[in-house]
Amino acid sequence: MSRNWSSGGATPGGVRPVYGAQYPPLHSAAAASVASPSRSTSGGSKPNSKADKLRDYENSVSDAWTTSVQLDDDHVISSAQRVLAQHAASSREEEIMPPVGVTPAKNSRIQAMQRLAIQREPLPSNRSASDSSPAPSPLYPRLVDTSTEETTRSSIKGAGGDRDAARFERLRRALSVSGESEVDMNKLREDCWLGIAHRMRPAAWRILSGYMPTKKERRESTLKMKRDEYWHYVEQYFHTRFDEGHSDTFRQIHIDIPRMSPLIQLFQQKLVQEIFERILYIWAIRHPASGYVQGINDLVTPFFVVFLSEFVPAHAEVGSFDVSQLDAETQQLVEADSFWCVSSLLDAVLDNYTFAQPGIQRKVLHLSYLMNRVDPALHSHLKQYQVEYLQFAFRWMNNILMREMPLRATIRLWDTYLSEVNGFAQFHGYVCAAFLRTFSRQVQAEKDFQGIMIMLQNLPTSTWGDQQICELTADAFSLMQVSFSL
Repeated sequence: MSRNWSSGGATPGGVRPVYGAQYPPLHSAAAASVASPSRSTSGGSKPNSKADKLRDYENSVSDAWTTSVQLDDDHVISSAQRVLAQHAASSREEEIMPPVGVTPAKNSRIQAMQRLAIQREPLPSNRSASDSSPAPSPLYPRLVDTSTEETTRSSIKGAGGDRDAARFERLRRALSVSGESEVDMNKLREDCWLGIAHRMRPAAWRILSGYMPTKKERRESTLKMKRDEYWHYVEQYFHTRFDEGHSDTFRQIHIDIPRMSPLIQLFQQKLVQEIFERILYIWAIRHPASGYVQGINDLVTPFFVVFLSEFVPAHAEVGSFDVSQLDAETQQLVEADSFWCVSSLLDAVLDNYTFAQPGIQRKVLHLSYLMNRVDPALHSHLKQYQVEYLQFAFRWMNNILMREMPLRATIRLWDTYLSEVNGFAQFHGYVCAAFLRTFSRQVQAEKDFQGIMIMLQNLPTSTWGDQQICELTADAFSLMQVSFSL
C-alpha cells in the first residue's frame, strides 16, 4: 500500500484522507474484500463509480456482525479446528486485554443499571449549543510478567497464533531495557496495531505517544526531565485553584471526577481522585484556549490504568488495587506519565474542546456523510424518525467512545489509535462509522425516536473484548480505504 498520501484539504463533511492506517489486519474478511474490490456490479467488471464502490463495500461487510457462520460444503470447519481457534482466541484475549473492569452482570436489569451508572451523559461546553515483593525501579518498571510470559506465548503458538507470538516477541525485544538501542517506529506501529500484550503496553504507549524517546540512551534523562517539569507545574499553579479566576474550573473538575467509572473501585479512592484533580487542573491552566471541558476527565483513565498496571502484582486486578500501597515516588511517576500522554492526545483533538467545539461538529458531519454513503438504509431510518447524529454521536466524539464500551476494550482500541499517525483525530471517525454499522439492524428494528435514542445510548457492548475490537478496527480500516480511493 502506498504511504505517499496527499494532504490536501477537504470541505467539512467530506471524506478526508486518514494518515496512518498502514497496518490492516491481514486476515480480516472485510479488509480483504475491500482491499481487492474484484466483485462486480455486472458481468465481473470492477466498480467504476463512487456509488458502485460504496455499494460493494456495504455488501462485503453486510454480514460481518451476524452471530451465525454460514459455510458451504467446501468450507466446513472441523470440530478440532473450531476448538483450536477458540483456544487461540482465548489465549490472545488473556495476553492482550488488561485485567481491569467490571464483570458484566448476567441479569439484564442489573446490567442496564450498570450501564446507566457508567454512562452519564457528557454535557456540551457552556461555550456552545498488598504485594510483599520488592517494587520495580521507578524509571524502568516491569515491562513483562516473566512468570506467565513464556506459558502464555507457548499457549498462543500451540493454538495456531504463531504470528501473534512472533509479534509479541518482537515487541518484547524492542521495549526491553536491555533490548534494541533504538526502536523503529514503523515496525512498532505495525506490531502494536492489532493489540499489545498488557505487560508491554505501558512502554509501548509512552513511545507511541511521543513521550518516551525511541533511542534507549535518551530515555532515562528525558523521562526524568519531563516528570520533574510536571511537578514544577504543580508547584507553580495548583495552589491557584481557589483563586477567583480559576475556582469555577476546579469546582467543575472536583464535581466530575467522582462520577468517572463509579463501578470501578480504583476511581473511588480519594488518593486517585486527587491525582486526577491535579492532572486536569494543570492541563486546563496551561490550555486557556479550551480550558477544562466535561469529558476530558474520562480521557485520563486509560493512561492512568495502563501506567499503574506496571506496579500492580501479577495476581491482582488493576481496577481494585489500593494505590496507597505504592510509595510516593511511584505514585508521582504514574501521575506525571499520565499527564504528558493525555496532553499529547488532547493536542491532537484540541479543536474538540475550544469555543463552539468545531472539531466535534466537523466529525459528526463527516459521520453523517459516511453513513449516507455506506449504509443508506440506516441513514434514512434515522432521518425518518428525526434522529440527529449530534444527539448521540456528540458523546462518541467528546469521549472517544469511552462511555460506549468497557474500559478494558477501550484500552485495546487505543492500542490501534496510538499506532496510527492521526488515530484519535481522523481514524476515530471511521471507527465511529463502523461502530454504528455494527448495530445497524438493531437500530432499524426500533420504530420511534425514543426507542432509537435509548438503543443508541445503551448499546450492548458490556462483554466486548479483543475479538470485537479487531472486527471493529478491521471494518473501519476497510471503510477508510474505500473512502480514500473515491
